[in-house]
Amino acid sequence: MKHARTGGPDIAFRVGRRVVSAVADDMSTMQRVGAGVVAALVAVSPFGAWNKVEAQADPIVAGTAIEVGPFDVTVLRAVMADELGYLAPAPGNHMLAVVADVVNTSDVPELSATLGSAVPAPEGVGIVAADPFAGLDTDLGTDPGTGTEPGADGGAATSTDPAAEPSADPSAGSDEAEEPELPSANILNVKDATSTGVLNPGVTYQIALIWEQSGEWEGDEIPLKMLELSWIEESRLTLDNGYWLPADVAFEGPIRVKDNRGMSTEEDQA
Repeated sequence: MKHARTGGPDIAFRVGRRVVSAVADDMSTMQRVGAGVVAALVAVSPFGAWNKVEAQADPIVAGTAIEVGPFDVTVLRAVMADELGYLAPAPGNHMLAVVADVVNTSDVPELSATLGSAVPAPEGVGIVAADPFAGLDTDLGTDPGTGTEPGADGGAATSTDPAAEPSADPSAGSDEAEEPELPSANILNVKDATSTGVLNPGVTYQIALIWEQSGEWEGDEIPLKMLELSWIEESRLTLDNGYWLPADVAFEGPIRVKDNRGMSTEEDQA
């Protein structure tokens, strides 16, 4: 018995002949030739090769507006700075900002977080990973100063308690360590370095999408991606209706980075 993999071209050839035979009686000579060419192409192509069509992302070009869901976004530049607004990095690191003009083209206010969900952190450029345990000591009622938490007898459970101590190996119990999750961008208004929560219709905002970046990274450009935002009228999975959902990569391209580290004013940095 032939396996499907080795019998694919034969199957395609027989199917092609049947299709041509089924419609040939009502076809002109030229139409028959065309159908024969199609059948021949199907026969020599890998079986099912035409079933998969990969979407190709459009380029991001600095200074050129692109449509991302309800927004027109014009990426202007990328900047490295010691700090931006109220955002300051850990010692040895710096902040990376992608500066863009954004216009909400809809007729209702949109959250800036919606835009942020469409712009993932650039990969491979030293963006500091999100800390999945940030604030966990507060949530569990631990004392961040001592690393202890209440014990069963009302006393404090020390860090030597096996039940309170996490595994020393972060990849223990798994075959392969997971890639660290990159954080969402902090979004600030460049004009006054304040947080921008809502983007009103018809207003042009110059915003900075900001991440902390390792001081060890060296380079002069970053790979930026923007995801397509799809409008969800009614959700079958959640109780939320009427929202924008990030989907596939719609735009991507390299953006040159300006090094403003060491400059004194926030205005010059952004």
